[in-house]
Amino acid sequence: MGKVTVKFVQQNYIKREVMIPMRDGVRLYTAVYEPVGAGERPVIMIRTPFPLNPYGKTFCRDLRTYMSVFTENRYIIVFQNVRGRFMSEGEFVDVRPFEGPVNEATDTYDTAEWLISNLNTNSSIGVKGMSYPGFYATMAALSGHPAVKAVSPQAPVTDWFMGDDAHISGIPQLPLYPFGISFFKPRKKQSIVWPKPVVPYPEGDLYDAFLEKGTSLFEALRDKLPFIDQMLQHPNYDEFWQKRNAAANLTKENAPGGKFPPCLVVAGFYDAEDCYGPFEVYRTLKEQVPDTDVFLCAGPWYHGAWKHSKYSFIGDVYFTEWSAEHFRESIEYPFFAYYLEGKGSLPSSVSILPSGETMPKGGRHIVNSRPDWEYMASWPPVNKEPRLFLSNGYKLSAKVPGTAQEWSFVSDPAHPVPYTGGVLESFSREAFVADQRFASRRSDVLTFKGPVIKEAIKVEGVVNVVLWLSVDRPDADIVVKLIDRRPDGYQLPVRFQAMPLRFRESFSAPQPAEPGKLYRLEIKMNDIAHIFMPGHRIMLQIQGSMFPLLALPQEKKPVKISLASINSAECFVSIPVCRSL
Repeated sequence: MGKVTVKFVQQNYIKREVMIPMRDGVRLYTAVYEPVGAGERPVIMIRTPFPLNPYGKTFCRDLRTYMSVFTENRYIIVFQNVRGRFMSEGEFVDVRPFEGPVNEATDTYDTAEWLISNLNTNSSIGVKGMSYPGFYATMAALSGHPAVKAVSPQAPVTDWFMGDDAHISGIPQLPLYPFGISFFKPRKKQSIVWPKPVVPYPEGDLYDAFLEKGTSLFEALRDKLPFIDQMLQHPNYDEFWQKRNAAANLTKENAPGGKFPPCLVVAGFYDAEDCYGPFEVYRTLKEQVPDTDVFLCAGPWYHGAWKHSKYSFIGDVYFTEWSAEHFRESIEYPFFAYYLEGKGSLPSSVSILPSGETMPKGGRHIVNSRPDWEYMASWPPVNKEPRLFLSNGYKLSAKVPGTAQEWSFVSDPAHPVPYTGGVLESFSREAFVADQRFASRRSDVLTFKGPVIKEAIKVEGVVNVVLWLSVDRPDADIVVKLIDRRPDGYQLPVRFQAMPLRFRESFSAPQPAEPGKLYRLEIKMNDIAHIFMPGHRIMLQIQGSMFPLLALPQEKKPVKISLASINSAECFVSIPVCRSL
């Protein structure tokens, strides 16, 4: 594809701003970019709660960046503010449930009807979106409008309790704080300006700043931000959260004709914000509505990295170059072109780019191993799932321990384990791949090491960790990290997950733990695709906090956490590999 310039856009497109009426009379601000003299063309649309700058006559630069492939192919490009946000009328509801006379699906339907009736289209509309707009792309699939012929939820907000943005397994995520102090602010009138925060953003090291505020961090926002108040009123996975799970609506009963429009789901394996959502949407569609044409693309990307053509690294961790460009030109555009234009051929059902070894050399970073794209019929591939057992000497071993063993540590909320070393002044994406050697040196972190790998091991799918443990208080948060230890000592966190012990049997009905009693806790990590190279080691770290990423528990007293490996009660990590260890 050639480069789309400012001159190209100005010569080939016109922009108009319209207020499209919904069925209840509310009008939604919509920026429409129409190609000049192109005849009947397909539409690609993004619905968003974020500002659509620049408002007015000036063209959006997105037409020259991540939307350029659609601009070059003369698509009608539509951006819309959802109701209650910026220049759209109405009331905004966070992750609005799929219920009532108006919702995000009906708003998509009404918008599609207006576009087909008022623009020179070929009666084919595609809807895509990344992050929160990904939620609206999922809801577009539920609209039932015949012109909505393809959707692409990309890192979609899907379930704000289980794993996206707001919580991890019900534990509040503190990055929601700097985002929420402005985004969740109730709007008084239509505006093109991002709302000012209701409280100042913390200065300096966030570890110290948030530790000083303690568990009252969100409590202080209750009277200022209604959604935060709602969040605190619902600490368990009750109906409030369940009906806001977008994937739960993807059922045959909600699918027109028994299937949804073709869907391309996009995920980043190193996405700090919304790694849970895309895999949940993909799995739900495959299981609940198998007649739907579902595609999955995932790579070693941070949140939205596939929008940046030259993406190749996060912090000091370098990955395959030009992966984003490959996605946009060889996967995303062919998907939409096939269903909206009736041309070309479809991408593979599943396109996966694993991460692999990265090493610094001579002050410059080079990629020693560039994994190739993999194409398959479904995800995850059928793999063996050998177990690595927690063994004596803090080892991960393929052999079942022959004797009873126990490990313990004390998790103290006054001195929580940070999720990255050094000073943290913002929740930067680099921190999520930060070297974890600092954690290995702490007495409140258990670190188990596997043997030096002799042949490359490809791990693709869901990693499960099973622990038998006891605590001396009614509850504890358990955090596990799967780590790739490089020969230079760098400990790359490939995946982490957290789980409160109180939710061991149900997220809806928590049960306090009986002090001293042994409980089985299974922790499912988000999907991974990673190659552990020769000379590396697989490591597992277990701790009771991950601060200031995860909020601290209300109980401020230290808790002793004891792991046990006794008879049939074995602690292990189950890893989906392409060959046995």
